[in-house]
Amino acid sequence: MLSEGLLFKEDVILTWMRDRFLRNLVSNANIARPDVKESFSRLQLNPYFTFPALALLEPAFCFHDEHEKIIYLERMRDFLHKKISDGSVVFVDEEGRVGWLFSWVSKEAINAIQSMLKDYFQKPFNVGVGKPCSHLQYIAQSYRQASAALQHKFYRGTGKIIYYSELDNYESLLQYPSDKEKELFDTYKAAESESEIAQCVLNFYEEMLRKGPIDTQNIYDTTVRLLVGVEKRVLAEAENIIDYERFDVVSIVKLATLDEIKQYVIHFLIGLKDVLMHGQKESHRSIIKKTIHHMEQECQYASLQSVAQKVYMTPTYLSLLFKMNTGKTFIEHLTDIRIDKAKDMLKSTHFKNYEVAEKVGYQDPRYFSQIFKKKVGLSPSEYRDSVGK
Repeated sequence: MLSEGLLFKEDVILTWMRDRFLRNLVSNANIARPDVKESFSRLQLNPYFTFPALALLEPAFCFHDEHEKIIYLERMRDFLHKKISDGSVVFVDEEGRVGWLFSWVSKEAINAIQSMLKDYFQKPFNVGVGKPCSHLQYIAQSYRQASAALQHKFYRGTGKIIYYSELDNYESLLQYPSDKEKELFDTYKAAESESEIAQCVLNFYEEMLRKGPIDTQNIYDTTVRLLVGVEKRVLAEAENIIDYERFDVVSIVKLATLDEIKQYVIHFLIGLKDVLMHGQKESHRSIIKKTIHHMEQECQYASLQSVAQKVYMTPTYLSLLFKMNTGKTFIEHLTDIRIDKAKDMLKSTHFKNYEVAEKVGYQDPRYFSQIFKKKVGLSPSEYRDSVGK
């Protein structure tokens, strides 16, 4: 009779041999193995499968080091080996996932297996499922498909079961969306809250993926280029650079999902906003001062579009900037200027009301009278009479 220690040693060796054989089987897609059933039998594995298929399971969280990950995967494999009793086969693959070889007729058990792992380990797990094969010797094809499905967690998110048969085709990104970067930056500059910054980032990615998902490498490349572009624009506008947390390309590449990338970009732009605001304070005060000067000098013909052109800004951004810095809209402030000038004319000249209206920018005397009374509490004629006494 074999001792307990020897039995344990033989069991460990058998598990190691199974993992090695199965890794070799799934990694050699172009090699047909007519003796595969015989090899399964020698390793005390079930050689009979009805339309064999392969699923890959991976923890949806990070490990401190490679050794910790290996130990965890072996625990997963051993746990599933004890729980699954339908002849399925489990093993640890070369990429740090647990493979589950099963008959397609048992595919309904995938949800139960994911739930068992989650309940036992108290952690979420990603699952990629390949298509069934006609014979066990072609299982490498299903393995490749399961691996591709698992990569699609980038769009689907973590803790999901993803079938290869349900994947969308990737669209190609022909060129970097420079125009969308500029739109994002203009909106970002005018943003007054973290939620507004987050929304402009979400809008950028939504527009980029409007025609469908694109290759994940394109997403990483575009994200890095976006952050470089926005950072350069901010530093170009900032007069005095303060310390800020720079983005890390390595950290971006390690992000597993699109949602994680979006959150990283949002976090970076929120931090970078301090640099922009620090440099913008004096610049904004100067722009508002120039804007008001043009409004006062040309109130008869002034408009948001004409004044924005004089201070070299877009009307939309100037409008947002004006409201943010003065508490009034451009039109509200222009109206105040016009009414103040009208009051001066009514006090010190003999211009008729309609002439005063035209000189301060109102072509319709009745509309001018309505606005004047709303602001002053008196009609133009009443105001002239009151100050003439």
